[in-house]
Amino acid sequence: MTEERSKQEKKAEAASSAQPPKAKKTPNKKNAKTAAEAKADTGEASEASRLTREEIDALILEHADMQLRCKEYQDKFLLLAAEFENFKKRTNKDQQRYRELYKENLLSELLPVIDDIERALPHHSDDELGTGFDMIHSKLLAYLEKHGVVPFVSVGEEFDPEKHNAMLTRSLDGTADNTVIEEFEKGYMIGNKVLRHAKVIVNMTE
Repeated sequence: MTEERSKQEKKAEAASSAQPPKAKKTPNKKNAKTAAEAKADTGEASEASRLTREEIDALILEHADMQLRCKEYQDKFLLLAAEFENFKKRTNKDQQRYRELYKENLLSELLPVIDDIERALPHHSDDELGTGFDMIHSKLLAYLEKHGVVPFVSVGEEFDPEKHNAMLTRSLDGTADNTVIEEFEKGYMIGNKVLRHAKVIVNMTE
């Protein structure tokens, strides 16, 4: 039994020694080649990402040109803004002037009515009609004064072409030449401006 067992062990040892040794694993040539190619591709990408001196100079010039155009657009915008502000000022000034002219025209249309009342008053100084005329006359003058319209004195003043229209000349002894001696129609001021010139007779001895 023992001999038989030892024989079997010897046979097993002989069989195992007869088997060829297992081959060692070698690195995968395909994998090694792929890694080398990847490294080469990375180097090429890095090389492609670098800019040449000519490209850098071109970018600098392009940047300077964009800054210049930006400055030009900014200057144009500021110029347009200033022109628009001046336009608004002119428009406001024109509108103010139109309002003043409208007011002057409206008030000046009341002056002939006052002239007619003043001519009628001496003829109705002692009757009820004259009292009514006098009330209307006072209210109209108060309305005009409220809006800055007041009559100015002409008789006895030196003739002023800015305020008077000379209708006639007369020679009056004892009165200086170029003096207003009679008034046909009253003149009125609105503020510092003449609303209506006075129609007058001027003394002229020579």
